[in-house]
Amino acid sequence: MADTDHPGTANSFIRLIDAIRAEIAALEAEDAAAIEAATAGKLAALRSVEADIAAGTPPDKALLADARDLNAEAALRARAKMLGVERRLAAVSTAAGRPAPLVYGRDGRWG
Repeated sequence: MADTDHPGTANSFIRLIDAIRAEIAALEAEDAAAIEAATAGKLAALRSVEADIAAGTPPDKALLADARDLNAEAALRARAKMLGVERRLAAVSTAAGRPAPLVYGRDGRWG
């Protein structure tokens, strides 16, 4: 996204969007090092946005809404990856002869 798309907007807002997109790309690539680096980049960009707002830069509500939506997508993708890993670990544990762990469910029962 070019700075000219949002004249008068602090670069930190645009860097945040770019950082979240990089995180999503890293999640898609399933590259652990890239995910770690992209997440650190996103957190740094978020701190920069917070500093700009604290310094009096008016928030770009459209960009922040985009960032929120992209971040929600990144969170969903990360959770989906974790669920896949959990299923694979459970399958490996079962194949190794270990019983499935007891899990306390949302309905209040042990699973």
